[in-house]
Amino acid sequence: MRFPKYSALFTSLFGKPASPRAAAHSRHLEILITRPGHAAHHLRIDLDALRRVALWLLAAVALWLAVTLFMAWRQVASGNLQQRANRLAEQAASAQSANARLQAENGALTNNLLALKQQVDRLAGTLRGFVQKRAEQFPVEAKNLAQGGIAQPLDTANAQTLLHDEVDLIGARLSLLLPQAHYLASLEAARPMGEPVPGDAPITSDYGLRSNPMGPGVEFHNGIDFGVKVGTPIHATANGVVESAGWKAGYGNCVVIDHPFGYRSLYGHLSALRVKAGDVVTRGQVIALSGNTGRSTGPHLHYTLFYGDKTLDPATYLLAQR
Repeated sequence: MRFPKYSALFTSLFGKPASPRAAAHSRHLEILITRPGHAAHHLRIDLDALRRVALWLLAAVALWLAVTLFMAWRQVASGNLQQRANRLAEQAASAQSANARLQAENGALTNNLLALKQQVDRLAGTLRGFVQKRAEQFPVEAKNLAQGGIAQPLDTANAQTLLHDEVDLIGARLSLLLPQAHYLASLEAARPMGEPVPGDAPITSDYGLRSNPMGPGVEFHNGIDFGVKVGTPIHATANGVVESAGWKAGYGNCVVIDHPFGYRSLYGHLSALRVKAGDVVTRGQVIALSGNTGRSTGPHLHYTLFYGDKTLDPATYLLAQR
């Protein structure tokens, strides 16, 4: 039995026909099988059909390989994405837990500060009462009765000399004290002291942290509120120049006075203004009437003190005038 060579077989399957005429006809492969003493057998194979089958098999194998590789890549990529999504979910849960913990700590700190402020306010009231009571119990302490030391008696022999020296001493001390006295007088006139409303108006909200009167939460109150009726006269608490007089967000109708030495005072929620920007005012002058304008839950006066850019607790300055 004879078989064609492999090179001839591949050339017959995938090679080009020798001529256009040959290409127009089907190509076949004939295999002659002979055995001694037997008749010869011919095996005829259609090469074009065989080539088509081989091409389809190769295409199927290539497609299978491509699909297999794609599925493997997709599975690996999906696994990586899932791991990344799990990590992001863990990070988000950790951040949410930390945020909740911080909110709880802030709430606890705020409550502690409010409780501490109430204790300090009670202590301040107790101390004010104690000082007043002691002043009534021991008025003699206000007099300077304790004296002593080595002294030279004043007699007719040295009276003129000692008195002349005393006058010179007083003059020298006045020369030193008068500039300081002028400075202190100017400072006292410029420092906002006393209450901006007449009488003993009740204080409805102190300086510092407080519960939000307009809704939930806690806020920092930068002044003192006096509970007075609409139309109550409002007085300037120190000499100065009106910085602004008009509507101010949150405060409604508002007057701001610029005082020397860095002080400023603000009067808010007014119903009527009695001054304008640029006016020179003195302590005790009526500058406005109280009202209920702006961010307000009822008729009152909001009073804020500034030193530079910082707000001050007006309570100290109210007590200083008293």
